Amino acid sequence: MATFDMALVDEVRQRLNATYEEALLGLQEADGDLLHALAAIEKRRRERKEALESGELIGRAVGLAREGKVAGLKVKIGDRLVRRISLPRGTGAALAGAVLATLLSQLTVDLIQGTAPEETSEAVPVEPEEVG
Repeated sequence: MATFDMALVDEVRQRLNATYEEALLGLQEADGDLLHALAAIEKRRRERKEALESGELIGRAVGLAREGKVAGLKVKIGDRLVRRISLPRGTGAALAGAVLATLLSQLTVDLIQGTAPEETSEAVPVEPEEVG
């Protein structure tokens, strides 16, 4: 475990109103670099906030489904409707809605830049290059 100068820890704590634990984790992750430690702490906080908000949304959806106020789900990309999913009434809807909402909250889509391989009957491995 690396040790850090207390002045560096205090600098992180002061700039972000961070706890000692947050400051230490950020500095460890950034190998003692102040700027990278600040960015790491901000990223961790943002991810935690998004996870909490996602959990609250799922909880509200499950509550509405239990009350019989949810008829289904719409999956959209931007303004484009991709799929409409009907849910049964009652407890089944709550369970199905919770499972689907949880799965959809974890969904990410990455674009892969490059030339698509010619269509063949065999799978062709391609090294992906992520697009920002």
